[in-house]
Amino acid sequence: MVTRRVRPALLLPLLCGALFPRSGHGMTIDVASGGVDYVRPGDAWRYRKGTAPPSAPADAWRAIDFDDSGWETGPSGFGYGDGDDATQLDDMQDGYWSVFIRKGIDLPSVPEDRPLELVIDYDDGFVAYLNGAEVARRSMPAGAVDYQTPATSHEAGTPATIVLGSAATLLRAGKNLLAVEGHNADINSGDFSLIPALRTAGDALRDGATWIVGKATVTLTGTTSPATAIAVKLNGAPAALDPATRAWQGEVALSPGTNRIAAEAFDSGGAAVDSASVDVIYLPPSSRAGGTLAEDAVWSGAVLVEATVTVPAGRRLTVEAGTVVFLAGQVSISVRGRLAAQGTAADPIRFTRYGAGAAWRQILLVKAEEARFAHCVFEYADCEGDHRLYYTPGPRDYREMITALACHLEVESCLFQKLPNEGAAAEGDAIAVISDDPAEPGTASASIRGSRFIDIGQGVHERFSYVLVEDCYFTGKRGDNDDVDLWGESDPPPMIRNNVFLNPEHDDAINPTRCSAIIVGNVIGGTDDHGIVLRDKGSPVVMNNVIFDCANGGIAIENSCTALLANNTIVDCGRGLRLFDLGRWDAPYYLNPGGGTATVINCIIRDCPQPVTLADSSNTEIADRGSHITVIHSDIEGGRNGVSVSGAQSTVTWGDGNIDADPLFAAAASGDFHLKPGSPAIDAGTADRAPRDDLDGAPRPCGAGFDMGAFEVCETPPVLFRRADPNSDGTTDISDAVMVLLHLFAGLGPPRCLESADADDDGKVLLGDAVYVLQYLFRADAAPPAPFADCGLDATGAALGCEAYAPCG
Repeated sequence: MVTRRVRPALLLPLLCGALFPRSGHGMTIDVASGGVDYVRPGDAWRYRKGTAPPSAPADAWRAIDFDDSGWETGPSGFGYGDGDDATQLDDMQDGYWSVFIRKGIDLPSVPEDRPLELVIDYDDGFVAYLNGAEVARRSMPAGAVDYQTPATSHEAGTPATIVLGSAATLLRAGKNLLAVEGHNADINSGDFSLIPALRTAGDALRDGATWIVGKATVTLTGTTSPATAIAVKLNGAPAALDPATRAWQGEVALSPGTNRIAAEAFDSGGAAVDSASVDVIYLPPSSRAGGTLAEDAVWSGAVLVEATVTVPAGRRLTVEAGTVVFLAGQVSISVRGRLAAQGTAADPIRFTRYGAGAAWRQILLVKAEEARFAHCVFEYADCEGDHRLYYTPGPRDYREMITALACHLEVESCLFQKLPNEGAAAEGDAIAVISDDPAEPGTASASIRGSRFIDIGQGVHERFSYVLVEDCYFTGKRGDNDDVDLWGESDPPPMIRNNVFLNPEHDDAINPTRCSAIIVGNVIGGTDDHGIVLRDKGSPVVMNNVIFDCANGGIAIENSCTALLANNTIVDCGRGLRLFDLGRWDAPYYLNPGGGTATVINCIIRDCPQPVTLADSSNTEIADRGSHITVIHSDIEGGRNGVSVSGAQSTVTWGDGNIDADPLFAAAASGDFHLKPGSPAIDAGTADRAPRDDLDGAPRPCGAGFDMGAFEVCETPPVLFRRADPNSDGTTDISDAVMVLLHLFAGLGPPRCLESADADDDGKVLLGDAVYVLQYLFRADAAPPAPFADCGLDATGAALGCEAYAPCG
């Protein structure tokens, strides 16, 4: 019996180390931040719909003394279609682009010198003004805007926190005014949101369910519901409880790093009647980082990167397991020396934002001496980009979260998520490996193993670099980039092996361009485009892949690419194989014109409306405009008639051993494309250029010949055994009865030959089998049924199974 290889990426959980508050019957728990809220979500504002300019002149509405008495009044948020709309703008869709809101703030005195923050949730764009001056703008074009200016798209759901400057400088004693204009991206958009707030930063910063503080003690507040509660304790220490309001308050001393604080309420008998917990991360002054390392550094517990950290050549930065690395807005880690972030499965390292709404920039590796990440979580980096910009000569602005220029990168068992945020339209890119940077040229490479890329943009992009992407899991990819995009030749060629690509929101899974990549043993399904695209001059090899439910096609071979396709299983795709010229001969792509060429060996293509299509190139300036295919020992639905040719120069060579027959998949509806015994694809392939093993790791061939498709069927001969010898020592004695009893009643694992343990041959292993052996040994009862004296097989067909029985060879 062949044991299937289990892919680690499929067994790992999709989330790693997330922190969530837990509560009991109704206890609340909060951290006193010490900040001041000047404008809160839900406060009342004056507002005017953007059906015309808001004032004359157009900017007068921003002034403190502007008369807004004729405007409507309503609470924020303003909008429609998002479920967060306290003031419904039901007539905005197809009616007007914008809304203008004003909020007065009366202060008895100048506030203290703390950072002033605008916290705003918006869809799609806004410009904010404080006391008449612009202080923030997002998703809006530069320069003057009017009531009909469209925004660029941005989804609400994650409020942005924007530090405006010093409250003492920006606010004044007496009257102040916060004015905001919100704009939609399209007049017929299905939603709009505008929810602003204004506050000073406190001593505590919140990110989801976690609080981050810079002091060694923290004040917690909350309420408890049960009327029987007479006391509250925080991590076992008493807190103050007000019996009338059920409110409580207490202080807790913190250790550097993550502190889990449990609050419990007790009744008069000492029984716990309510509870909650919260995670508070303490960042002492010594845990702040920024600037160039003057010596080697070790980060542990929790670290705040307040300004870009540079690791120069000859220096090493070590990040210990379990560390949370907070990165402030737009800061980076730049490495020419050595960076080693070695987490563990139990204690991963987290690279994350510093506070809700923030986004850090990237980890940039430039000719780094070492770059290694293991068991790390990466999230909330501002890394949405378009690598097509790299095609244009000149300096490059790399947007990928980890960018390796002219160096080697190792990534193992890491999680890439929430890039740049957790929004439904988020499409930040994870990794770039670059050998042809104009300013820093040099050989780059990467090993990316056992990692997960969840609901982000592109996972891996390389240019002229060797990358190994192995045992990884990609799902939910967004945007117009592929999961793995490979550009340019390298030595050795990139290898994409034993990965799973499922259900991207858009585009292809794997796309080598001008690259002889080796693509082996992947499972690809659920794309709205192609599973694999092989593009431009190169000689890629594609073996042992299962590709299913890809709307445009399983594999596309384009623009003068010459591919070898062996032992692939392609099911339920718009086209099984598609050979054609995509075009894009000019800037910025400069692809080579010409059709695709493929040699197809031992493949299965079923349930595709168009099994194989070939088309001529539309470029009339090249000598050979055709696409060309050679098919050998493959199961193609429709046979030769399943190959559609468009154009006079495209050719089909229909070789030996091809069939058109139901391959008898084990369970195609549930995604199991193994072959059933008796499949016409078994032993019907050829050894010519076939892979040495199959998608499960089973050796090929495993029978009289090579099988077609990604899976080889290995029917091993039955194991000979002797009955009543479950411990497989060649004799029947009391130890065999004891082994059955231990298996049944003491948790001992089953014998490797269950047939031998079935002493009475009733098709079951029960207490009676141990009794049968004892009666045979000590009462001279009948001997166990055959096979007993000699090695043999079960004649009754009980089929309990016998994995191994050494005494019979």
